[in-house]
Amino acid sequence: MHSITIPTIIRRGIAILSLCVLTATITATWLSAGHATAAPSLPGIVSARAEAVPTQGPVPAPAPDDDGEDEPRSHGKTLRGKLNLNTASDEQLQLLPGVGPAKSERILEYRQKSGKFRRVQDLRRVKGFGQKTLKKLAPYLSVDGDNTLTVE
Repeated sequence: MHSITIPTIIRRGIAILSLCVLTATITATWLSAGHATAAPSLPGIVSARAEAVPTQGPVPAPAPDDDGEDEPRSHGKTLRGKLNLNTASDEQLQLLPGVGPAKSERILEYRQKSGKFRRVQDLRRVKGFGQKTLKKLAPYLSVDGDNTLTVE
């Protein structure tokens, strides 16, 4: 029969306590990073997450134009036309929604290093342009023709 000594009990207690502290730290970090999901509300209990996020009403949909179709917007303005990836300037590229100075510079660097874009989908080769971004921008991009993109 094995006898458990006091030092063994202390070592096991410290190990269990360490695991509890680690679990609490990971949970707190995860929750503070905004990964919390909505928990069922209990009467009299208000979560810290609920207090930190201001309550907002529903976000209104963009107002349709006269033709009844919603036009994507850049900085609150409507985009119309096309932008040629092979000839667009830094300023023109920044008219696209979600494209700022860093992303426009990456497009220009890619163009200088690799040559012309052969198709719009080649934009995915530029860092920061994934499938979602390309899907959002594709209606306004081309690889030939004039730059006709306007912001109204």
